[in-house]
Amino acid sequence: MQEVLEIRKLLTVSGITDLVINGTLSAQADFGDGLVEIQNPFRSPQVMTTVLTQLALNAGARLDIAKPIADFSLYGARFHAVLAQGVSAVPLLSVRKHPASQVTLDHLVETGMLSDRESDWLAEQVVAKRSILISGATSSGKTTLLRALLSGLGERVIAIEQTPELMLKPPAICLTERIANQEGAGSIGLDELVNHALRMRPDRIVVGEVRSKEFQVLLQAINNGHLGTMATIHASSLSQVAERALILGMLSGMQVELTQRLFASSIDFVLQLGRSTGKRSLEAIGKPELVDGSLRIRRVDPA
Repeated sequence: MQEVLEIRKLLTVSGITDLVINGTLSAQADFGDGLVEIQNPFRSPQVMTTVLTQLALNAGARLDIAKPIADFSLYGARFHAVLAQGVSAVPLLSVRKHPASQVTLDHLVETGMLSDRESDWLAEQVVAKRSILISGATSSGKTTLLRALLSGLGERVIAIEQTPELMLKPPAICLTERIANQEGAGSIGLDELVNHALRMRPDRIVVGEVRSKEFQVLLQAINNGHLGTMATIHASSLSQVAERALILGMLSGMQVELTQRLFASSIDFVLQLGRSTGKRSLEAIGKPELVDGSLRIRRVDPA
């Protein structure tokens, strides 16, 4: 299909990080400085629906009337596709391009995301096997920083993701969540994968994004001695990380007090990322602690 060729061509353009298409109404791409309008590769919603369904099929994912939303990896990118089946008025496509080369902390210094001092400090924490949680909003660079922290380790990292994005090299191992089939059977969630990872002799356990029940399993793994664990979380500030932790604790079936104690004793540092005028940066570094029985994220400076 010509549209597939155009999408693949777009993803080869230097500097592109994101591609978002809203039916035939608009098409935008981010080349490093924020979203800008581009020519829409789709000539009709019907053609877009056909193409999205075929792309999902090529990636081994299911996208149809019964399941109109899908995440999958293809052409070195993460695709999020939505069909207009009672979910949206038009088909939607959001694509996140994976870096073609290995991202390192030095690279993030060159791009201005980190300072030299921050990069050196982070490298020290990784070597010391600190447990690190990376926080930020969408497109703030969480996965990019996580990938850079893990680059060049040469360890048996067990990476657990909903959709493959980290693309770590051996001896690292990547496990991916599996959704249920048409009969509603066969699903394997992130929490189950974390439990399996504990039995795979990991040097480190990494969760691409903590969203639900896997939160409790991950904290327990750290408390049981699995040092150097890393994960990402959605939150727009250090103060919101504490609030988000309580919500995830409830989703995991934990009481507030237990959530606060486990989080404060498990996570060594929180890295808060932000994005301003298209530029990603490390906005703050926090250390979880209990203050008068409540979870707080105290801001610290890299020494």
